[in-house]
Amino acid sequence: MPRKPKPDVRQTILAAAIGLFAEKGYRAATVRELCARAGGVNVSAVNYYFGGKEKLYAEVLRRLLDGLQAGARPAPPADGRPPAPQEALRAFVAGYCRMLYGGGRVGADLCRIFAREMVDPSPFLDELAQRQLRPATLELLDFLRPFLGTDPSPELVRDAAAFAIGAMTYFAYNGEAFRRIFPDHPGPGAAWEAMAERAGAFIAGGLARLAPAEPGEERS
Repeated sequence: MPRKPKPDVRQTILAAAIGLFAEKGYRAATVRELCARAGGVNVSAVNYYFGGKEKLYAEVLRRLLDGLQAGARPAPPADGRPPAPQEALRAFVAGYCRMLYGGGRVGADLCRIFAREMVDPSPFLDELAQRQLRPATLELLDFLRPFLGTDPSPELVRDAAAFAIGAMTYFAYNGEAFRRIFPDHPGPGAAWEAMAERAGAFIAGGLARLAPAEPGEERS
């Protein structure tokens, strides 16, 4: 009979860690419970594959931030031509929302971990913010700047980026309250494409409104 392939212990531990850290947070999660969730692997396996709980958690955060950065980079068009600005914005929002809400249980768990970091930062957030979050945010500022008119102020670009991120990440931070307020909503995992379309329209309208009026232009 053909042999069953051996499970990838490293990936098994990592998958269990994502779920456990999402549920309990970095500080409350224990290596022993993690190994039990990973199918009873030896507690020494965490040290062997990751160098301990601390480095395992840092790896989970790194993967989360890698996903955020990937979501913020739309795929280039097949014909090689740069997309129109509004199309580029729509693709950016769709990719970001797909990453946040279209990844099933793992994606939801990663969102919960990041939400925990915002209210109870771990010792690893500072380094990861400088290494990954800050560069990704600066890329986002460069992407949004052309939507805000000629030579927009740094403060305007910064705040516009924050508003855009807020529109896309609302459900990642407020999903449980939203589900209780609107119990008939199918949830972001099932409706992320429609949500992304509406978020894109909302963000595009906001950017257009924030951009200073051109000479002779009237706004209602």
